[in-house]
Amino acid sequence: MEPVRFGIVGAGQIARYVAWVFREDPALRAVAVCDVRREAAEEVARLSGAPRTTEDVSQLLALPEVEAVYIATPPYLHRPMVLDALAAEKHVLCEKPFMLSAPEVREILAVTERKPHIKVGCCSCRFQDADTARRARQMVEKGDLGPVYRAFFLAVSDPAAPGAALPPWRNDPKKNGGGIAYDWGVYDLDWLQFVLADRMKPVTLFATMDDYFSLTEERRPPAPDVDGRFSAEILCQDGLSVHWERRAGEHGPAYHRVYLRGRKAGLDLSMTAEGAHTGLVRHAYRGVDALATEKMPEATPDWRGTLVYPIRDLAGAVREDRPAASPPHRQLGIHAILDALYASARFRVAVPVNA
Repeated sequence: MEPVRFGIVGAGQIARYVAWVFREDPALRAVAVCDVRREAAEEVARLSGAPRTTEDVSQLLALPEVEAVYIATPPYLHRPMVLDALAAEKHVLCEKPFMLSAPEVREILAVTERKPHIKVGCCSCRFQDADTARRARQMVEKGDLGPVYRAFFLAVSDPAAPGAALPPWRNDPKKNGGGIAYDWGVYDLDWLQFVLADRMKPVTLFATMDDYFSLTEERRPPAPDVDGRFSAEILCQDGLSVHWERRAGEHGPAYHRVYLRGRKAGLDLSMTAEGAHTGLVRHAYRGVDALATEKMPEATPDWRGTLVYPIRDLAGAVREDRPAASPPHRQLGIHAILDALYASARFRVAVPVNA
């Protein structure tokens, strides 16, 4: 089977991290790299094996040998570049966050609905690749947990100053969408939707949010108004409630916990390999008083494979004529929650989630 031929748009850090997969995976091939910085484009071309570079994205999109584009630019460029790629009849994989708001996602969704033959995905699906996530989803789907009524998701990042050594656009909400919610929160929401087998259908959200104010001055990022922590309660259809929280680790090391609770059983797991539960742990009562705990064999994410999973998935979607792992309609749900998160935190009231 012929490899799916990709054009890479954007030659920053993430493109350098994933470039190896185009050399090592026979199902993929990089044929061109585009970046306004010639040296950066040439470096990613060398790493990926792409034979040509350009500084003009329209030139890359005009290449007949480009079947799919991997867009790895800053988020404020995602909307116009995805629209241009769709107009050029190219399959699209876009880095996270997919867009900057739910209305932008609706615009993309309207175009893709007119072009069902074009596959579109987002890299927020990276952590779907873990065996633990796939096994948890299977258990939810089969009813092994019974009706799931509670999900708890807490992630605390390293206490270093987030954003301090990153490009300036990372600290500009007009270009990045927001702070930690847009940087990592999109992964959380994509993963939760996947693990809960699409039973996460939010109705109302209440949230609080703050910047990195509790870090010492010398450890603050250069844009203290960018969100560095948030806590949200999400009430969903069918009685499911979700606690979702992220923050910088002001007073200790990073850690991560996820709990799913159903009427029959509960699961402890983590989205990343750094979680408190590095595997999958099942709890269930046997009889009235005996609580049985079982450590399951599924593996946690391998970061190297996790990084490139969306690229491999999009190529599979093209070859197999199926949807990508995180298509625009899933992104609409994610961005509707993000929009509600910021609105609730701003006005300090519960708000509806309008997907």
